[in-house]
This record gives sequence, structure tokens and C-alpha cells, in this order.
Amino acid sequence: MAEAGVEEALERARSGDPAGLGELFRAFEPDLAKLCARLLGSKEEARDAAHEVFLRVRQSLDAYDARRPFRPWLLAIAARHCIDRLRRRALEKRLFDDAAPDADDQGAPGPSPLQGLLREESRRELRAALDGLDPRHRAPLVLRYYADFDYAEIGDVLGVGANQVATLLFRAKRRLRERMAQRGTT
Repeated sequence: MAEAGVEEALERARSGDPAGLGELFRAFEPDLAKLCARLLGSKEEARDAAHEVFLRVRQSLDAYDARRPFRPWLLAIAARHCIDRLRRRALEKRLFDDAAPDADDQGAPGPSPLQGLLREESRRELRAALDGLDPRHRAPLVLRYYADFDYAEIGDVLGVGANQVATLLFRAKRRLRERMAQRGTT
């Protein structure tokens, strides 16, 4: 959607026209879905999150500064929402054992069963260490290494400059290494 179309849809949405919000949703839903899926790890949960983000957007449209581009503002809301979900998920009691293999891993060929188990154990330990990070350290790592965002995109989502993204990533990697060392996995 062209910037002029975004501005027009925003004005209509601000005035209470649901069609304006619908146009914004259709235009930006693919970006939201991609970000949410990579942060949350589930397409189904990502769809729910995208819908919830647009509910928040509808409630926050009056706070939107039209001098800023809409997409980074929207993605920042989505990233914060997903981080909140991840934080809640980490606190909730898990219904299923994390040790159960993922459906995607069932038929994956590996060099050997032992190497496959060791690799899966390493991934599980990394995910556990990542889940244990404070969201301010976790978000830049997830956006960079799971969502494949470049520094400028991460900066847009988090509302910081590209140079600050480098610092955030450096600190987040250091915290992740510390957590891995505490767990005895380095």
C-alpha cells in the first residue's frame, strides 16, 4: 500500500470507519504474521497475535504520530505484544514435556541417532537459555537470528538506532553466553 493510501486509511480508521482499519490490516498483515510467527514459533499463535495487535492499534490510533512511518510503529507494537506473550508463556506451567520431539523433526535424517540427540539437546538448552533472558535482551536476538531482520529493521521495531542495535545484540549475546555457562552448556 502506498504511503498516501496508508495515510488515507489511517484517517478513516481514526474517524471510526472499520473499512479503514480493514485496509490497514490487509496491507500489513503479512508483515505482522511473519514477525509474530518468528517470535512466537507458531503460525496459529501468530494469527491470534496479529489480530490482537490490530485491536491494540485501533485503541492506540490517537497516540500515533503521523510524522513517523506507520509500519515501524505497527511492528513495534507487534514485537512488544509478542514479547509479552513469550514472557507469560515462560511463566505458565507447561502442559507438554519439552523433551518430546517436534513433529517437524520426526523424519529428519541425521548423521546418527546419537548426534541427533545431542543436537536436539543443544537446541533445547539454547531455547531454555533464550527463554530465560529478560525480554529486552531476548527481542534483539530473536529478531536478528530467528526473524533474519537487519540492524535497521530491528532498530525500527525496537525504536532505537542501528548503532544501538549493535550494542543491544552484543549485550544480549553476552547474557545468553552467561546463562548457557550457568547451565553448564558452553
